[in-house]
Amino acid sequence: MVIFSSNTVRIEKDQDGTIMIVLDVKGESANKVNLSLLRDLDAGLDKLDEIPSIPIITLRSGKTSGFAFGPDLHEWQQLQASGDIAHWQEEGMRVYKKLRDLKAPTIAAISGPCLGAGLELALACDYRLVYERPNTIFAFPEVELGACPAFGSIYTLAKIIGLEKTTKLVVFGARWKAREIFHNRLADGIAQTEPQLRSEFTRLMGIALNEGKKNNRTSAPVSLRSMLFEKNFAGRAILNRAFNRIIEKNTPEEIQAPRQTLNLVSNLVTLKSSAIAEQKIAELSQRLIPSPTCKNLVKFALEDISRIPAAPVDTPTPNRVALIGEGKTVAEWAFLHASRGISVSIQGKTAEGLGNTLLALNRLMHETIRKGIWNAAEVEKRLSLVDGTTHATFKEKPDIAILTAHSFFSATDIDLFKNNYPECMVIKSKETDPWQGEDACLFQQYPLGRFPCCELVIPETSSLIKRDFLLAWISRLGKTTVTISNTKSSIATRVLLSGFQENLELLAEGVSLEKIENSLRKWGFQFGPLFWADWLGLDLITKLFALQYPIETETHELFSQMRTRLWLGIEEGKGWFLHHKNSWWPNLLAQNLAKHNLKRKIDPVSNSMGKVNQVREGRERILFTMLLEFTNIRAGNVFKTEADLNFLAVRAMGWPAHTGGPGPWIRLKGQDYWEALSANYVSRFGKRFELPESWNLWFN
Repeated sequence: MVIFSSNTVRIEKDQDGTIMIVLDVKGESANKVNLSLLRDLDAGLDKLDEIPSIPIITLRSGKTSGFAFGPDLHEWQQLQASGDIAHWQEEGMRVYKKLRDLKAPTIAAISGPCLGAGLELALACDYRLVYERPNTIFAFPEVELGACPAFGSIYTLAKIIGLEKTTKLVVFGARWKAREIFHNRLADGIAQTEPQLRSEFTRLMGIALNEGKKNNRTSAPVSLRSMLFEKNFAGRAILNRAFNRIIEKNTPEEIQAPRQTLNLVSNLVTLKSSAIAEQKIAELSQRLIPSPTCKNLVKFALEDISRIPAAPVDTPTPNRVALIGEGKTVAEWAFLHASRGISVSIQGKTAEGLGNTLLALNRLMHETIRKGIWNAAEVEKRLSLVDGTTHATFKEKPDIAILTAHSFFSATDIDLFKNNYPECMVIKSKETDPWQGEDACLFQQYPLGRFPCCELVIPETSSLIKRDFLLAWISRLGKTTVTISNTKSSIATRVLLSGFQENLELLAEGVSLEKIENSLRKWGFQFGPLFWADWLGLDLITKLFALQYPIETETHELFSQMRTRLWLGIEEGKGWFLHHKNSWWPNLLAQNLAKHNLKRKIDPVSNSMGKVNQVREGRERILFTMLLEFTNIRAGNVFKTEADLNFLAVRAMGWPAHTGGPGPWIRLKGQDYWEALSANYVSRFGKRFELPESWNLWFN
């Protein structure tokens, strides 16, 4: 019998008196915990007060996509703009408390993703049963967005699993699958099949009927580790110092959410009163969510979805892609396609080069086993989609051919290829070769898995059919795009090269390579220009640098000596940095070589600075040169809107998202700041720091 029904929540009563609450947001593919759902759930829970002697209440999703997602980022964006976050947060906390305080025991039946506010909803129940599907995941994404879980259930979480595990889940964004959920005591039952699910549900119902409410009397198990590190002040202090070191190492200075959420969690485990806990949670969430940092991170999270290219529903997608070239970058392209179920043919120049490429692909695939992404059978299935050849023809006709950075095709080769495969689209991804009549250009920074955004150039003469096919392909790869024009090279490359050039100047002045890299990462970059140069490789960097800047004799000599020493980049394990697996160290010999070859007169002001201030100013100089290049690009009408430029900067080259992009960052600092900075640097380092006339475009 249905006792309550709305657009988001349905409540049913069985013949035995048990109640089932079903989350089912109409018109949506997934349940998002927004104000509408909260209000409907509130009204439904009021209906339960009218029913006497409810033995048990179950909570489940009516969607096959998962239990519940949250927060609703579109609603967050609206509330951030209206300044009404406090009302949203207080409403949610009140409704969740009402669910926790129900007299009858509650069971949450969870299948699929259970995230953020949805996970808080599950934690507000007394018991949890998880269905072990590949996509059954517990996670809190809020900290990644510059916020914290807002509805009070992390107090319950801390009481169940303790400080250390709560920190991993809430602060560091751990994603727990079904087995981890169960082993960490966040689930009271687990099932792999539907018969097991029904059996476990019956068992839990029996426990709930016998034991009643559970939420208010849960506590983390006592172990030697918990006695040492969680049950006393000194132990918690040691844990907090360790966690703070991790945060300081991996989190930009401007993002306060992880630091403040860690302090919150540390306090929660010591509190006896849920009312005080809820007050502290409310204070922090109402401080973080309206912050500029959170606004910027939410903006880009929404753009990640909206900018995935859309093509007509009936548009076909490629079944086979040809990759022309060799090396790790080709292996990454092959990995990206094979992971999406697209067959790949690699054409190498030599048998040795092709073999090394396939070996690199094999390593990338098997790395997913170590990370727990795929199992061995899944890896072999994807590897079976890839074949290689050194011949000009392929076993099967490709739908798309990509000329990669290490491609060896000439204009004549392209003409011959098009004659052999007239229906195949030829995509240029090389920046060092002129346009040779390819169907489109697609620029993607390496490593491919690090950056979700591609730069796309489509000729005006291209047909709508080709455009739709291209967009459908990019969408299948899970990539976002920014369409650019009036350019022969990647925008991200132009900007990063400007930073690379200034970084060389700093090395010549004796500034530490490692400290500059760490300083840029601390500000929010994924990596600095020299690290990026190692990804591309010395040979490609030399060509790109020569195209953008006239290579001076001393710079040419530096690159030549690095080539002689085989400091060629990540593929060789040595470049500006020494690389081994996921670790890196500065190549101090390369640093000294740069200082020796790039002879520069040291500025007296710089020379009088302490090492810390030198590094800070060095970072500022690199950022400034990048901003000047962004300005030149904007003046060239390469982008349709500034929003395109900001998105590309963040998602295609790693500009810190918390700043909002280059444009908002420039306006935040103000015109006076940049004029003073420019005047200072011009007087000390030369005209390369002059503000162009187009600088005013940022303020119009």
